[in-house]
Amino acid sequence: MTKPAREKKDDAPAQPDPRAAQPEAVPTRAQPENRYTKGSLQVVEFLLGQERYAVDLYDIREVVEYTTITKLPNTPSYMKGIIDLRGEITTIVDLKDRLHIHGGSETNEENSRIIVLDEKITRAKTGIMVDDVLSVSTFDTKDIDYTSAADMEDDGAILGIIKKKVKDKEQERNELIIWIDIRHLVKDIGEVVPLA
Repeated sequence: MTKPAREKKDDAPAQPDPRAAQPEAVPTRAQPENRYTKGSLQVVEFLLGQERYAVDLYDIREVVEYTTITKLPNTPSYMKGIIDLRGEITTIVDLKDRLHIHGGSETNEENSRIIVLDEKITRAKTGIMVDDVLSVSTFDTKDIDYTSAADMEDDGAILGIIKKKVKDKEQERNELIIWIDIRHLVKDIGEVVPLA
């Protein structure tokens, strides 16, 4: 008598259970996360003083013009205060102060822009104040230098340096953009300001 087909299957080598815990790849400082190591990266470029900076486009909800900021007592110096953004109380962080950027061109505060962050990355509705917003750009990840960020591991705010090719009088040169980890910079905001 022959065995049923179902029993034959039991003789086959055991297949790994896909639900079993698999060891997770731990991102290294040189390559922050898998989503950044292959393909392309979309960022919002902005100015802080004389330098160009960028944050991940998917961490941003919108860009708004400067509006009157109400200062809060007993908060760190980088906490500019709060604004009423279409009925929602939004905490404003002065990114230059948060990154300890001093000197450079003094921009009139009323000409600055506020980049409102996606609520998924913050514990409170949060915006960052920058001197100007330049553009939304897409870069190939091969144009990002991660080694410079690895040298600054103490801070952890810099993910890499983006090399943007620009034409200057028929010659091509690289413009350097500092790509920052906005999630790292605002992770403690909800602890400083009561949640709305």
